[in-house]
Amino acid sequence: MSLINKIIASVGVGSAKVNTKLSKSYYTQGEILEGVVEIVGGVTDQKIQSIQLNLMTLYGYEDSDRLSSAVVSTYMVNNPFTINSGERKEIPFSFRIPLDTPITMRDPETNQNVPPVWIDTDVNIQHAVDPSDKDYLSIEPTEVHENIVDAIKIIGFKFRQMESQKVPFGINVKRAFVQQYEFVPSFGKYLNKLDELEVYIIQDDEETTIYFEVDKKSKGAFSSIVEKLNLDEHRGSVTFKNEEIINNRSFISNKFEQIIEDVLAL
Repeated sequence: MSLINKIIASVGVGSAKVNTKLSKSYYTQGEILEGVVEIVGGVTDQKIQSIQLNLMTLYGYEDSDRLSSAVVSTYMVNNPFTINSGERKEIPFSFRIPLDTPITMRDPETNQNVPPVWIDTDVNIQHAVDPSDKDYLSIEPTEVHENIVDAIKIIGFKFRQMESQKVPFGINVKRAFVQQYEFVPSFGKYLNKLDELEVYIIQDDEETTIYFEVDKKSKGAFSSIVEKLNLDEHRGSVTFKNEEIINNRSFISNKFEQIIEDVLAL
């Protein structure tokens, strides 16, 4: 009977079950994520080689509907151990959510987070089909992100959309993806001068670099050609201390006004 049980477990029937339980489903970028991985033994004793938690997301491509998955971070939960038949075991874990984990927003039509962010639990069981578990998260922005967005709104812009995409040329990050914020002028002096403002917020523990693209409104007989060739787009970057962003939001607003004025003067 024991041999039959081992054969059954090896093909995934009656094998150990895994369930990752998070302390909550809402987290802020940079926060410590805590929880436990629950393992319930199957019909026979099994050797658990490893339990790996992968923080995952999806990102897209400009002018394409294609999506790719990306590992944001990986955490190894345990050393090898044996789970006995019918045994229930909980293994606690905690790790820091990276600051560049994509911020999620709720899609009102699907009621799903965009982009999706989730924990993928992979369990490596010797001589068996490996069980897995998936748990979705909501990721909130840091105070640094919030202050930058507010600073841009103050000077006359409205937030339009946010998306994770393949890293555009000229942005220096280690990942394959980056999150883009799009703003359009809604009032004030830029209303008829700009089409949009795109920013990419790259935060670390001490400083934040903001890559930007200012899209001027084209006028005249050749405006369509100018827009098609992207000659109306002007790119650059600026770096601030995080403390400066948090404590002096008006300084950020003034800096972006200066950047835009310089572009308009070209």
